[in-house]
Amino acid sequence: MGKVTGFLEIDRQVHKYQPASDRIRHFREFTLPMSDKEVEKQAARCMDCG
Repeated sequence: MGKVTGFLEIDRQVHKYQPASDRIRHFREFTLPMSDKEVEKQAARCMDCG
């Protein structure tokens, strides 16, 4: 479970993107998924869920 002050202690991480040279060749999703550990860490920042 996250901490109430998690948003102060854990930096926000934004999604990573595929390079533009790869994206111009398809119409699929171009954001790279985060690992389960990264998602859990970001979820700990949530003040509603904390």
